[in-house]
Amino acid sequence: MMGEKAALALLEKALGYSKAPETDIYLSAQDLGLSRFAGGAIHQNVAHSDIMLNIRSVSGKRLGRATTNDLSDSGVQRAVDLAHQNARLMPEDPSFEGLPQPSEAVKVASWNEATALCSPETRASIVRGVCLQGEEHNLNVSGACRTGVQEIAVASSHGTRAYHAGTFAGLIINTMSGSSAGWAKGGGWRLSDMDTEALGREAVSKAVDGRDPVAVEPGRYPVVLDTYAVDDILEALSLYGMGAQTVQEGRSWMNDFIGTTGAPGGQAMSPNVTIWDDGTDPHGWPVPFDAEGTPRRRVDIITGGVVNTPVHNSYTAGKEGKVSTGHQAYFTGGPIASNLFMREGGSSLQDLIGSTQRGLYITRFFYTRLAHTKGCVMTGMTRDGTFMIENGQITHPVKDLRFTQSYVEALSGVELIGNESKLVLNEVGFATRVPALKLSSFNFTGVTV
Repeated sequence: MMGEKAALALLEKALGYSKAPETDIYLSAQDLGLSRFAGGAIHQNVAHSDIMLNIRSVSGKRLGRATTNDLSDSGVQRAVDLAHQNARLMPEDPSFEGLPQPSEAVKVASWNEATALCSPETRASIVRGVCLQGEEHNLNVSGACRTGVQEIAVASSHGTRAYHAGTFAGLIINTMSGSSAGWAKGGGWRLSDMDTEALGREAVSKAVDGRDPVAVEPGRYPVVLDTYAVDDILEALSLYGMGAQTVQEGRSWMNDFIGTTGAPGGQAMSPNVTIWDDGTDPHGWPVPFDAEGTPRRRVDIITGGVVNTPVHNSYTAGKEGKVSTGHQAYFTGGPIASNLFMREGGSSLQDLIGSTQRGLYITRFFYTRLAHTKGCVMTGMTRDGTFMIENGQITHPVKDLRFTQSYVEALSGVELIGNESKLVLNEVGFATRVPALKLSSFNFTGVTV
């Protein structure tokens, strides 16, 4: 771990090399401990550290970039010079309003000492407990347990100076029998928040209950979606349309509801659906500022099914005369809503299942890909625990199904929402806190082999 003093000192040194009128530098550092396991045993233990400097150089209306992890004086100077050279070679962008002005971000709680210091032995103990659960049912257990520290810092020629360090922990469990599979995932910024024993039971029970599935006819079914499937829906809606760049370019599912001007308006989903992004909420994976050093602001994206607004970085906000909401998640690319929340409802998971006369209970979606931006139409398949619901009871496992479905249309049919939400954290910092859902209809187009 670098620490605030060393990180900002490195950025100051790098800024001192710049000959450009405007420069900003984004530092991203990670210390990762990772234990992978398969066949009921750890087969790989990794300790990995990396520090990246991402430089933006401005010359008039021209913007150039360079990236390096060579932190020697000569390596940093080369990268800074290369960014300036690239800027002078780029065509002018009349919409570019320059780098953002400094603004102080709030402090957020996302550091846990025990997680930062987590040893390989601690991770091995977690893995052992999970594998023993699988052994009781003759299951092949595999997955990964990771812990570590993520540091980010930003410095700019305008005076931005920002630093944040946070911890992370994650556990993915795959369980398999000869005819079934189960899956569970947990994560957060405190290792102690993960109930690893419960995650193991979840993955094991899906594989045990899923043995010898039977095929059902494709078609439209009411569905009860576990939190992992809901996470997939929110992640797709974010990547394919919650950012202002996709709206401004006319390729967002939000365009049918707010237009290219970003004015709020249309009813897109069920009135039960409320979704927002908040990078400072400790119930998610908090990060107080973005890759430009701009404070992350809460953005109410969907309220009662009505589309409000996308999230912005400084570039998209400048095109509309607005202020950035602090959503430049990565060094390149457009703004992304990466700390999403969905409002909980008043129903237990058993209520969702019990209210279903005939439908499907789905653990998660797999290999989902965008088929059409309009409506965010996705294609993919179910995986690791798909079950038939009959007369309000789960009756038997079914073979996985392929689907082609508009996620916007699916959320227009939300009938019930679970009263408990779960934090789902992926490996690149995208986090959602979501409940289970009951949807009135979901379109399945085939049975997987």
